[in-house]
Amino acid sequence: MNTLRAVKSILKTNLKRFGLQINRVEPDLMDFVRDRSVDVVLDVGANVGQFGGLLRVKGYQGKIVSFEPIHAVYQELAVKAAEDGNWEANNFALGAKSENTVINVSHSSVFSSILPSTDAAARFDDQAAVSHTETIEVRKLDDVGLATSDAILLKIDTQGFEREVLEGGRHLLPRVKGVLMELPIVHLYERTWQFHEAVEFMSDAGFVPAQIHPVNYHSADQVSLVEVDCLFRPRDDRFD
Repeated sequence: MNTLRAVKSILKTNLKRFGLQINRVEPDLMDFVRDRSVDVVLDVGANVGQFGGLLRVKGYQGKIVSFEPIHAVYQELAVKAAEDGNWEANNFALGAKSENTVINVSHSSVFSSILPSTDAAARFDDQAAVSHTETIEVRKLDDVGLATSDAILLKIDTQGFEREVLEGGRHLLPRVKGVLMELPIVHLYERTWQFHEAVEFMSDAGFVPAQIHPVNYHSADQVSLVEVDCLFRPRDDRFD
């Protein structure tokens, strides 16, 4: 082993003389999807299908089930899903209980949320300002008829409403291989959880972080994060 390390060190030193460097390629979401043989992706907070489209570009061929409550945004998502053939689009939100509620629709629809935005949201991006509100349907994830797969990736990007989605899907979680959520460092929405609270919630549900990737940095503090994508996996006694 010491000999191998010495060889690696010599190789790195020689490469640096020519301005070259060996960088390790870190595992990403698609590596996780392949490793866990994921065949159903639940895309909660789909917007116009950016996440599902990225999965397809990266080679995922399994089922995608998307949820987008804003009617005009859903219409664009539905066209993309219909063209795909293995992609289902649903025009309702997911939460802790079944109800009708009001969503704040932002100038840029990616910032739209059932929760009110904070002053920090306006400072982060002026397109986060609310243009109008819309009454939407909310259902529990546990009440939605889904495929019987036990290799599910649950992606939740609901602008602060992630905990409520999980509360309504507790019976589904044992069938989930991974949960991908966008979590806040800077709070853009009122009454949302802090990062450590999300980790504690997932720990209580039997999950631990598997990967953490930056989403965006603050324009006024460009070396500090605003949000991160955190991928959780079920706790496993073999290596936990």
